[in-house]
Amino acid sequence: MRAIRLAIAALWSLSAVALAGVPADASCIPQQSIQEVADRADAVVFAQVEGFEGPPGGPPGRFGFVRVERVYKGSAYGRIGVGIGPDTGSGGVSPAATSVDYQMATGTAHTLYLKQHAPAGYTTDACSGSHPGPPTAEEERFFGPGKPPDRDPTGIDSATGSETAVAAAATVIALAAGVGAIVYAQRTGRRTAGS
Repeated sequence: MRAIRLAIAALWSLSAVALAGVPADASCIPQQSIQEVADRADAVVFAQVEGFEGPPGGPPGRFGFVRVERVYKGSAYGRIGVGIGPDTGSGGVSPAATSVDYQMATGTAHTLYLKQHAPAGYTTDACSGSHPGPPTAEEERFFGPGKPPDRDPTGIDSATGSETAVAAAATVIALAAGVGAIVYAQRTGRRTAGS
């Protein structure tokens, strides 16, 4: 009898150790199709992680900031905030770590399946379909080529690349015209004074 109890305890311990490395997989619904995870997402984007909120020198918070490169479903601005845990139901991310937190680090790229809570506020988790790297070939077939992120009506990302180039060209032309006007005024002023 004692041998059976020891065997059961050993098996229990081994299974606990084996499952400890995959808590999110154990907490998520079994593998789902792209259609199923896309249906649950408000937006699907490919983005670069720029950083996390949190105290300077302290641990990173549970809210990251990403630069969106492509939007495959829904809409998103060029820079958005993403909570890395499950939605609390009140439009935010759980303040405590959970077994389904999505893992991402500053400087890495991810395909993110997002739930929207504010114009530039989203959450994702390990069960959403989000994954490191660009969209898979299957995702690209499903979503198509995607589109650039929406323009933020305020802030630094409010101008597209072509608008920035036009503005730069207009600035150069205006400066050249201003310099030309000053030079012309000085030359015509000298002739009038010397005549």
